[in-house]
Amino acid sequence: MIFPASRIILRQHKSFFQYARQISTAKKFTVSSLATDDFTLTKAKNQQISEHNALPLHLAITAKAAEKLNLLAQKENNPTLALRLSVSSGGCHGFQYNMEITNKETYKPDDGDSLFIRDGATVIADKDTLEMMRDSKIDYVKELIGEGFKVVESPLAKSSCGCGSSFDVDFEKLAEGK
Repeated sequence: MIFPASRIILRQHKSFFQYARQISTAKKFTVSSLATDDFTLTKAKNQQISEHNALPLHLAITAKAAEKLNLLAQKENNPTLALRLSVSSGGCHGFQYNMEITNKETYKPDDGDSLFIRDGATVIADKDTLEMMRDSKIDYVKELIGEGFKVVESPLAKSSCGCGSSFDVDFEKLAEGK
């Protein structure tokens, strides 16, 4: 004898497996295939070319970073506000990221600067910086240690410190142009 509550459980159990079988045969989508690519949405002006592999040097600006830069520009009533990104030697891993709020007027294409724009937000970087940071993303993060702009998903960073402001470059990848 099956009790009424057991019938409900069996029906729910059966419908769950029918649903699982149905979605397992459906076309599969990954999260990344549904998400919009940050590199596609970030446009470059005066894009530099790598001396190592002759490929374009590109950065991506995430939606959160673009939103925060636009909010800062609005708050300061400064439509020319930009984030300048550079790399210098130092920090606990050999190199450190430097980020400075500046104006688009500091953009100097004749000196090798590139401009990256997403949804009106602007990031400026020089060629040497781009060589070490190519294909990285600029994000805005909120963590227990604070909030701010941060370089994420940097393919040439071999290791980095806990706070993310210092990194070690994989010079083999850089030399091979990977």
